[in-house]
Amino acid sequence: MNFSCEEIYAMYGQYDAFVTLEFHYNTEAFNLFGNRLMGVFIYTIEERKQLEEILQKDLIPRTDTKIKFSPSSLEKLTAENLEILDRYGIQVSNINTVSSFNRPRKNRFVEKGTKEIPNQITLQAPQFSGWQELNRVRFGFLNSLYKSGQTFTPYQEIEYWGLRTHLSLGLDLEDYSQLKNRDEEFVKKVRLVELESKYQELSIDEEQLPEFAKLVMEKMSFKRRVIDNEIQMSGENIQGVIKNFKEEIEELKKCCFPFQEDIIGFGKKPIYLTFERFVHIYARHVTETQIGERFSGDKTVFQYKLDDIKYLIKMVVETVNDEIQDHFKENADQPFRRLGKRAVYIDGHYYRLVIEPNGSILDFHPYNRNEE
Repeated sequence: MNFSCEEIYAMYGQYDAFVTLEFHYNTEAFNLFGNRLMGVFIYTIEERKQLEEILQKDLIPRTDTKIKFSPSSLEKLTAENLEILDRYGIQVSNINTVSSFNRPRKNRFVEKGTKEIPNQITLQAPQFSGWQELNRVRFGFLNSLYKSGQTFTPYQEIEYWGLRTHLSLGLDLEDYSQLKNRDEEFVKKVRLVELESKYQELSIDEEQLPEFAKLVMEKMSFKRRVIDNEIQMSGENIQGVIKNFKEEIEELKKCCFPFQEDIIGFGKKPIYLTFERFVHIYARHVTETQIGERFSGDKTVFQYKLDDIKYLIKMVVETVNDEIQDHFKENADQPFRRLGKRAVYIDGHYYRLVIEPNGSILDFHPYNRNEE
């Protein structure tokens, strides 16, 4: 046996190193996957904790077991072989050699304190001459989705009809006439987008200003109710919560009020984060905004800066987006779940992810955090 389970983890697994494996001739792995395979070793949170403890011992065993493996996208494997690697793995004794690039490595699983998200690239956003051009670009994108039959998220649908009304496009067509059959709340939200666009472009009529102001205030009142509801659920003694978590509550309001629905993952089924779930995640699992004695002790918080959390959610969803799309294609009425031993692993952390059949993220939080 050239390698043990413990040696593989110590040299490569703990660092999430990209490796190339070569297998002994005529072994199970050789017959299934060929002579070599590229990718990354994968572990559950319990497996990592156990291996970390073993590596601290004076006498380290040499165990021959199976290690799960995530192959490179360049590998051409059958669906059956992909499932074997993901659920069962490769017998360590089947491995003849392991090669990897010689580069600085860190064990992100045990790293303490606030982390920076690695390998971020800043892109320069396109410049627009003003709100009029920007609103037309926004509508052009939404209109292309509408014509292609792509599913809208709830706010995309509101934005589409609001901008279409504002731009006076196809108002005499049958599909537009169906707007009058929608519920009152939906029609009011569409009207707000229309008036907001006029306000942005300085084309709103003076007599429309009171209506616009009223709709804005209703929207802000709704957001306050959502935040207040999270505060109510954060402790038995609500006055004590307000007193003891004053800074966190102010920070929560500051970061949540500007938030609109955010599209997290793209595909036939768009994955999105609603305002309500955004507030819930920030109130329960973000250090700067976590409120309430009921949750501050037993709720795992993110090990990243406040401004990085939305990007982190997108990273996690993107990692399993193909799996998400396949799931909803085959199980349209069933939630997508990755939790427990199937939690999504990113940059040293394991994340619980639950998505409702309509594409809305229901639950998202880390399982592990290393305190300073």
